[in-house]
Amino acid sequence: MQRLSIFLCLVLIFSSKTNALTLPPVPSEPIYFEPPVVTADQKMQDMSCYQVDKAINQLHPYRYTYKPTFYKDDANKAATALVMIDTIPIVQGWLGLGYLGYSALVEEKEDRRQLQVEQQISALQRIKAEKHCYE
Repeated sequence: MQRLSIFLCLVLIFSSKTNALTLPPVPSEPIYFEPPVVTADQKMQDMSCYQVDKAINQLHPYRYTYKPTFYKDDANKAATALVMIDTIPIVQGWLGLGYLGYSALVEEKEDRRQLQVEQQISALQRIKAEKHCYE
């Protein structure tokens, strides 16, 4: 019996046509988000030191996120519970998974917004340094 199974395996291996697998094209662009570097335009260059400070101070509240983290968000806890114990026949946990995906998208959007604000603040700080403000 063992010889028969070995023989059948060898017949299947050698009788089947083998084709080379072609790999899909590898993207040359970066996969992850790369924030654009904010450069100072002429409007920023024309600002006085006081105006630069005022613009930086106005951007500071936007540096922070007010969205709770994943584990502190009660809606994420409820969505996880829906995934784990959902017994509704049609939904079957998809509602919870959908909300978790939505929550992740909102968090990604918030991270990108914070990066943009940080870039603007750093551009204004570079202008402040170039003008030798308050030395």
